[in-house]
Amino acid sequence: MSSSRIRTVDFNFQSTYCSNENTTADHLWFVLHGYGQLAHYFIKKFSFLEDKALVVAPQGLSLFYLQSTSGRVGASWMTKENRHMAITNYLSYLNQVYHTVLHERKSHPSSVTLLGFSQGVSTLIRWIVSSQISFDKLIMCAGSFPEDIDSAASKKIFSNKPCYYSYGDQDPYIKEGSMEQLNGKFQRYGLEVKFVKFAGKHEVPQSLIQKLIE
Repeated sequence: MSSSRIRTVDFNFQSTYCSNENTTADHLWFVLHGYGQLAHYFIKKFSFLEDKALVVAPQGLSLFYLQSTSGRVGASWMTKENRHMAITNYLSYLNQVYHTVLHERKSHPSSVTLLGFSQGVSTLIRWIVSSQISFDKLIMCAGSFPEDIDSAASKKIFSNKPCYYSYGDQDPYIKEGSMEQLNGKFQRYGLEVKFVKFAGKHEVPQSLIQKLIE
């Protein structure tokens, strides 16, 4: 019987990201979509921020057809296959987007808000802890918290940072006791989080975001 092994290779890779046109805005938002979504649709959920902020939506690197072999396309940030490599790749990509956006601005933003939805929450947390990017506010929407991050670094990074976690009262992914377990993780990793429940399902609550920018 023949044997085989998985090998790795480095190569250049191109991807896209989306942003609105308010490049001179004082406020900067990075918004990370969830599983099966695309950045250019996800960013539309933040159109009400156009007059107030430059909104940047990075794109998950793994694209696939949502049904069969044609039709609508979605994306994932990672799967269990080559998990660590996928994380390394999207961290490199997110860093490049972040520094590209800041480099193209004429002035440094007065505030940076980071938002993750669903699968984008764990992606966002890994990015923050790994890269130690500068930000002022964190918003987590209906996602899980990764435990494969540096606990000591996390406690230092999130100390005194405004952190919010929103979830819908009809979200099928939120089970009884989920918030208690999640809050236990937050405390172990140094996050003081304000939980905000809204009337809705698995979605980004625009009403919450509007309150946070007022």
